[in-house]
Amino acid sequence: MAIGYNCSELQYLNLGWCENVGDLGVTSLAYGCPDLKALDLCGCVLITDESVIALATRCRYLQSLGLYYCQNITDRAMYSLAQSRLKKQYERWDPMKSRSEEDGLRNLNISQCTALTPPAVQAVCDSFPALHTCPDRHSLIISGCLNLTSVHCACAVQAHRAASTYAN
Repeated sequence: MAIGYNCSELQYLNLGWCENVGDLGVTSLAYGCPDLKALDLCGCVLITDESVIALATRCRYLQSLGLYYCQNITDRAMYSLAQSRLKKQYERWDPMKSRSEEDGLRNLNISQCTALTPPAVQAVCDSFPALHTCPDRHSLIISGCLNLTSVHCACAVQAHRAASTYAN
């Protein structure tokens, strides 16, 4: 909790595999560090949707989020991320913001988050055009989530459309 109170300009933090990190700490971080751009919570098994909702609501510049093996994360968290994009679009008119701050989530690792369903993850893909499942450089990582094989981000959908166009 001290990080959230004392590091208001923090932009990058790796808390991966810190077994005692929970919702209280992540929520405090989200409220105290609104400029956070990248956060790795991989292996923080105590966090739940509440952490992701706080990050989606408070961290308007978040570009990278690692949730690998956070198995308490459900569709509620994914829909919160997707909804946060809609809210942020109303703020895009501000000419003082750089383009990179407007792009939103670019990297999301939800590997081994087995409670997630395709519609919820697809909503995140649809909300954040920079997320993709391109063969050479994934930015949406869904390893170990066999039920998410139907999720297609922009790159996969565009490639499919292009192939359909050439076939005709």
